[in-house]
Amino acid sequence: MTYIEKSIIFGRNFVQKKKKLTIAIMKRHLPASILVLMSTMILSLSSCVEEIDQQNRYTFLGETVGSFLEKHDDMFSDFNYCLERSGVMSLLKAYGTYTCFAPTNEAMKRFLIEQDSIYHASLLPGSTKVIWTGVTSPILEELSDSMCTVIANSHVLPATILTTEMEGDVLPARNLNDRFLTMTYDVDSLLHSLLFVNGSQITSSDEEVENGVIHTVANVLNPSTNTVPTQIKDMPFLSIFSDALERTGLEDDMQLYKDNSYTDFDKFADNADMGGNQMPYPPSRYYGYTAFCEPDYVFQEMGIYDADDLYHQCKVWYPEATDPDFRSENNALHKFMAYHLLNYHLLYTRLVFYKLKGSVGGIAYNSEIHYQTNADRTEYYETMQGTLLKIMIPRSSEVVGYDEDGTERRLKNIVFLNYSHEAVNIADPFHTTVGRKSIPVGVRVMNPEDVLQNPERFPNFNQEALNGSIHLIDRPLVYDEDVMAGFVLNGIIRIDYDAMVPELTNNHIRWYDGTAGYQFKGGSGFYIPNGYSEHVKFYSEETRLSYYAPYDGFDEHNGDFCICRGEFDFAYRLPRVPKGTYEIRVSWISEPERGIMQFYIDNEVTGIPVDARIYATDPRIGYIDDKLTDDNGVANDKAMKNRGYLKLPISYRRVVNGGGPARDYNHGLRFVLTTKYLTDDVHWIRIKNVNEKQGSYFNHDYVELVPISWLRREDLTIEQKRQ
Repeated sequence: MTYIEKSIIFGRNFVQKKKKLTIAIMKRHLPASILVLMSTMILSLSSCVEEIDQQNRYTFLGETVGSFLEKHDDMFSDFNYCLERSGVMSLLKAYGTYTCFAPTNEAMKRFLIEQDSIYHASLLPGSTKVIWTGVTSPILEELSDSMCTVIANSHVLPATILTTEMEGDVLPARNLNDRFLTMTYDVDSLLHSLLFVNGSQITSSDEEVENGVIHTVANVLNPSTNTVPTQIKDMPFLSIFSDALERTGLEDDMQLYKDNSYTDFDKFADNADMGGNQMPYPPSRYYGYTAFCEPDYVFQEMGIYDADDLYHQCKVWYPEATDPDFRSENNALHKFMAYHLLNYHLLYTRLVFYKLKGSVGGIAYNSEIHYQTNADRTEYYETMQGTLLKIMIPRSSEVVGYDEDGTERRLKNIVFLNYSHEAVNIADPFHTTVGRKSIPVGVRVMNPEDVLQNPERFPNFNQEALNGSIHLIDRPLVYDEDVMAGFVLNGIIRIDYDAMVPELTNNHIRWYDGTAGYQFKGGSGFYIPNGYSEHVKFYSEETRLSYYAPYDGFDEHNGDFCICRGEFDFAYRLPRVPKGTYEIRVSWISEPERGIMQFYIDNEVTGIPVDARIYATDPRIGYIDDKLTDDNGVANDKAMKNRGYLKLPISYRRVVNGGGPARDYNHGLRFVLTTKYLTDDVHWIRIKNVNEKQGSYFNHDYVELVPISWLRREDLTIEQKRQ
């Protein structure tokens, strides 16, 4: 059963669970529930009393999270011990709202034994490094005060979250260790839904009390406060990758966590949203990283047994990188390792915009209704090598492959790095290589659920670090410009503006779900201040740049977009692409209140100002619905392109305004800014308001970088060019 099927079953079961939640609670606590119901009805009549919001919830009055845990000391005494020593227990007995994932005594004992064993095994002769777990004894009372605090804080969130509200891939609030907890789903043999938080199954859920809710978990949640490089070191099956990361000095570039100098978290910007109202500044400024790592066995199958062997092979892959200094950007090992690293914190379920779903505070979003079912899901990110990485789920593929243990896998359900439909070896898709140097393409990112089920091969696997995510890949990840330009990036490179700004991903702004921040009718979002990111430049103090988070009421690509308001003049840094000539396009949704923009590439004017107030049916654009033409819109496409415009792609859908393919929406446009030769230097796209009308704004959705060589191909179908 696939992850998608499991998620569907889980969602269906939990809808039923939500309907039956009251009955379930009453069955478990019949005498108390009658009193609770009566008390809740009485409390609801007295709105002037300042109490925790009890609306639509049954709680055990007089009980707190702390007192509940103490009352069930026979099950939670070990965890309660950590809560007491850390001081968190007093917090859980006080006024507030909390979610506590409480590990059982059995889980605590198992955790201490496992962590102590890992630490002491690393001290034995022959061990390559000491693995510090924070636990040096299996005896609970011998834990340090700091470790008790880490354990306690890992299991408590400062918000009340029921399992019926747990959707998506992460819980909507950070724990007291300031970290997000991941969520995964499964079903048992009877198709009963199972929910896992940080890989630990919730065995009993939704015990509501006055100041929160308690969920019982089968394992201690990962309490690690390691940064990404340290977390990699702690996984013994990544020893070659870890050694290379240390030699190149790239581990030093992945240590940042939070910008404590950022103090604008409680500010609001005037004239920032589409209606000219206030929007809040971002709540934080975290840094984030993602590492794609080859396990040792991947290298060993190539005859690579240590970092020296890897360096020798890297000189074959990167012959132009001749500096012997591992810390030099012109060193072959450094180039190889840097291509594995991003300054974005990307969970597995957020590597591409796929199967994201949520409904918090009235903000409903389901990524799947924004895409055509068989449309590929693709994201592009610039790596620390300064080159582009393509991440893709090839939903349009019907190819089936078999991995090394014989497991059948449909490519359309797998996350790949640098996948190419044209290059894939259908007979053996998981071993496709291209070019004279046999560069692997379609490198598979392993599903962490599969990895966790194989602890013997992947001992101590821990995907989430304090400041980023670690993903395992099944083959070497190599950047070769000829392969990238000829196969992987030889097509429409479509990148959302918000995806070009790492801070929007690292601070829970992109994919924002409406919690702990700004909400308005039909949406939520944040103002992006000047200086918040090095990937955005402001040229005027009047610029108001904001991000609108995904919402099913928006027709834009992915259901989200950016807006700019006021006398704006600003620029985005474009990700670097292989050297060549590109057609550069932008996209927006036209409305009468939109602005008139002058665009620039590298501060060079791209043409006359563009009016975003007119619809595509305006004679200056010339849109005609495909169904009203005799040739499925082919001649109309050419006529529009001669004026510099394209219809929206067929790969995604509009949700409102009648629904249907985005291509049929005559409010949406793509506009060709210019055709330009792009070097491997940094390039910028600048947007300036030249509309004198007060109150106008511009919503901008994405940029497309399209190789001219691809546009000139005569073997492409109409559908391929309309993607």
